[in-house]
Amino acid sequence: MVWAKGYKELIDLLAKHKKDLDGFNLDVYGNGEDAHEVQSTAKRLDLNLNFMKGRDHADDSLQGYKIFINPSVSDVLCTATAEALAMGKFVVCADHPSNDFFREFPNCLTYKTPEDFVAKVKEAMTNEPQPLTPDQRYSLSWEAATQRFMEYSELDKVLNNSSRSNNMKKSTSLPNLNEMVDGGLAFAHYCLTGNEFLRLCTGAIPGTRDYDKEHCNDLHLLPPQVENPIYGW
Repeated sequence: MVWAKGYKELIDLLAKHKKDLDGFNLDVYGNGEDAHEVQSTAKRLDLNLNFMKGRDHADDSLQGYKIFINPSVSDVLCTATAEALAMGKFVVCADHPSNDFFREFPNCLTYKTPEDFVAKVKEAMTNEPQPLTPDQRYSLSWEAATQRFMEYSELDKVLNNSSRSNNMKKSTSLPNLNEMVDGGLAFAHYCLTGNEFLRLCTGAIPGTRDYDKEHCNDLHLLPPQVENPIYGW
């Protein structure tokens, strides 16, 4: 539960249209460094938000919901949105490039303005989600995601070319300058974000690089040393 996850957008939408959404109650799940501030703001604005601790996305307590609201525009291809659609729920999310993939699903209701948000919420509340077709269900599977990755990365072409020839040929072409720059930037980003001192110098909050044991207990995750093993060079 951090502001960057869309909580500011959510609170702004609900506060601006409190009267239009009279009687609308929303359960909010999550833990995080901004949890106290988010909850205090919602309480000060007298919003109908019921805050719950974070839990696994497949938890039985989440099965009974009909609508999933995700105003975040920072989660590209958000896993929780995909899971909610796969579970047959309505999803109300922003009309944003990060949600382009989900537009093809009839249960995905996107909004452009605060007024449109209210309309989509009311539409979801007064209707029932459409059952997923076999093609739609497949498109949300890991198998389909892997296939899309293979197509976009053209990895299938590389594998096919490799299978046709057993001999490795030395490339006579010069390295692509854009790829070299991208690779250098990616490596620099990896080094900077992996160094706690450099992160603090750029304004990062201390102790936020990795999740701790408390988060593991709340979300039933493996210990940090298991999820993030340390490898030597």
